[in-house]
Parts: sequence; C-alpha cells; structure tokens
Amino acid sequence: MDKAKACLTPMSTSQSLTKFDGIPFHNPHLYRSIVGGLQYISFTRSDVAFVVHKVSKYMHHPLEPHWAVVKRILRYLKTQSLMPC
Repeated sequence: MDKAKACLTPMSTSQSLTKFDGIPFHNPHLYRSIVGGLQYISFTRSDVAFVVHKVSKYMHHPLEPHWAVVKRILRYLKTQSLMPC
C-alpha cells in the first residue's frame, strides 16, 4: 500500500455494506487483524470511529466489499499522516 492513491474520506457516502453482497474475502485472518488494529486506533481518531465500527460488524464473515472499505480507511489514514498540521 506504499503507492496507494490518496483518499480524503474514510468511506464513500453512497456505499452501503451488507452481509450478503459480494464474494468471501480470501484471508479472513488478515481482515480481523487489520480491523482489530483499526479498532485500537479509533479510540484516539474519532474521524474513523464510525466507519471502523461499520467494518467490525463483519469480522465473522468478511466479504470483498468489506475489505475494499478497510483498504480505503488505511489509504485515508496514510493521507492524513502526510498532511501538514
């Protein structure tokens, strides 16, 4: 994700997540590990708390669209860390 495109919002407002739409994510352990780290970050970063809560609801059975949102959150956090205060 070093060369990932910048992202100004942690989640698209037009995107909805459901437990039925999409194919199963190929590595649920990776999904759970990253979302667990994001849950820890959300204690201090209230700008991502809502969207982290949304993706954490699907930790038992992650799908590809859920993984896409997790990657978008990571791109958002990377973009925010590069911006000057």
